[in-house]
Amino acid sequence: MELRQNATLERVESRLGTRFWIFPQPPFIPGYEQPDRVWLSILPDEIGDGPSDISMYVVDPLFDKQPYGLSRLPPFDGATRPPTMPGPDRHFDSLDPRSRSYLGVHAYACVHFVIDIWRSYLGRPVRWFFDQTYPRLEIVPFLEWSNAQAGYGFLELGCSRAGGVERPFALNFDTIAHEIGHLISLSETGVPTGITREADYFPFAEAFSDIVSLISFLHFDSAIDRLLRRTRGNLLLYNELSRFAETSPETQIRLATNFRRMSEVTREVHDRSLPFVGAVFDSIVELYHRQLVANGCADKRLLNIDLRDLAQDEFDRFRQLTEEAFRQRPLFFKLALITARDSVGRALAASLRNLDPNTMQLDQAASAIISAADGAAAEQLEENFVWREIIGSR
Repeated sequence: MELRQNATLERVESRLGTRFWIFPQPPFIPGYEQPDRVWLSILPDEIGDGPSDISMYVVDPLFDKQPYGLSRLPPFDGATRPPTMPGPDRHFDSLDPRSRSYLGVHAYACVHFVIDIWRSYLGRPVRWFFDQTYPRLEIVPFLEWSNAQAGYGFLELGCSRAGGVERPFALNFDTIAHEIGHLISLSETGVPTGITREADYFPFAEAFSDIVSLISFLHFDSAIDRLLRRTRGNLLLYNELSRFAETSPETQIRLATNFRRMSEVTREVHDRSLPFVGAVFDSIVELYHRQLVANGCADKRLLNIDLRDLAQDEFDRFRQLTEEAFRQRPLFFKLALITARDSVGRALAASLRNLDPNTMQLDQAASAIISAADGAAAEQLEENFVWREIIGSR
């Protein structure tokens, strides 16, 4: 009887997808030492050794290789380590996350996890912009290189040696999600062929990739739970969130929590992208707040207050009320954040096909996102893009 039940359970699970371990943040970050078990939408029978499938494959060079570049592109044709195999049940969550072979498995799982999320927001599969040349993305999980990059047919991951400790980017979800963000934007907007001097394609691409990382991170239940517990639900208060970001191990939150306006940045690509990232993150936070008000978990007076200008006594009072509500109704806070996350994610995804990478400017990208958003999301996005000086008041 027990054997039949186990066999039935295995057949049912095989139709749900495939299990993997993913670290939402690098395992050396306090609180994130253990990975999360996730289900990817791809079925076990659709994954080969490596892992590999019809859209991507892992290749782990036996000896160090040079990073890909204009004169050097996939496929890798040198000696490789043996492909990693799944467990007896065809899932990959029985592997030791500390092993070398797990680097490729983790990178593969992260790529699929991000693609699953943004395919849902887009409402269609992500087609690689290089698919006429390479039908599959090649994932190289480890190079003796202090960088990571995604390009024409490849994702390759080096490592950091800060403090004399080797930390592979293959275990860094933020790094992988950011690089896949670049591939998604290129696949949706098209590859720029003649960018004008005034165009903002590169700042937008950096901003979009940071946002892909942020929103994808917020799809881990454990990450949402930890974030809300550590802030006691106070994401809606700028003072609290900015203090949290100063010491937060959550890389995505640190990058997104900024108060830069366009008049304060340079033409350097990453610097110029910061107001855009901040505007989108502000919108998620404020939509989260609106949901809390609608659910009776936050004071309605906050709808008419600029949270950036709260006096200390107002801040302390609202923080106390929010903490009390969070203790009583934590699930409502989680649902509010999920709703805000998805409202903004859908708008970003829907805006991509309306952007020309050759002439794109940040105000055009912001307007496309606002137009793609619904109701309160459009209102919050517009308000924050105006405050960041990305678009003018309408």
